[in-house]
Amino acid sequence: MSTPLQPVITKAGLAAIWRADNTGVAAEITHVVLGTAGYTPRTDQKSLQAQVAKYPIAGGERLSSTQIHLTAVADGERAFWVREVGFLLSDGTLLAVWSHPTEALTYKPADADLLLAYDVSLAALPADSVTINSIPGGLNLTLAAPLAAQASALIAEQLRGLQQQDQIVDQAARQRIAGEQIANLMLRMKAAEKRQNEDRDGLLSAAVSNAAGLIALQTLVVQHIHGA
Repeated sequence: MSTPLQPVITKAGLAAIWRADNTGVAAEITHVVLGTAGYTPRTDQKSLQAQVAKYPIAGGERLSSTQIHLTAVADGERAFWVREVGFLLSDGTLLAVWSHPTEALTYKPADADLLLAYDVSLAALPADSVTINSIPGGLNLTLAAPLAAQASALIAEQLRGLQQQDQIVDQAARQRIAGEQIANLMLRMKAAEKRQNEDRDGLLSAAVSNAAGLIALQTLVVQHIHGA
């Protein structure tokens, strides 16, 4: 996946483009440079503010007359946040620079190769005034293992995310089932309580009836005794 960039074209880079045009050739982008400073780029820049590394262009293609696609591989032992990116011409001129005051572009881990892929907009330059000069063989087979490892790590991270999502969905389903069981239990408890109340009312009615019958019987016995 490529990162779209709209870098600031430097005055020095624009002058180099004009010099190349006067000779009837296009200027060549040969390297990408990375740095750790975050800021708003300026047209008078001639270098990055905190350059850390420089890598040759591994491959690229022209997407349109004013947009190119570049790839490179960032290797080495150092780990750092990439907050500024520059593109160098074959004579070392800083053609364009991208940076942001607060947002990092990516992270270069220690002792690991990072694939850089950028879609660079050069709308401020004359059409077809820049070409890409990549290393012979582009992304050759010597890079297959580290790039495959990077891809595997990304896939593994995505898989972990999916597994966590599945666990969340499963937990939600368990909670829903538990809620339904609790609601059903509450209904059954209310029904049992209702039956108990009905049974109690029936017993009270029967007791009252029995008491009334007993009183009536006692009254008849008393009347019979007095009558005798």
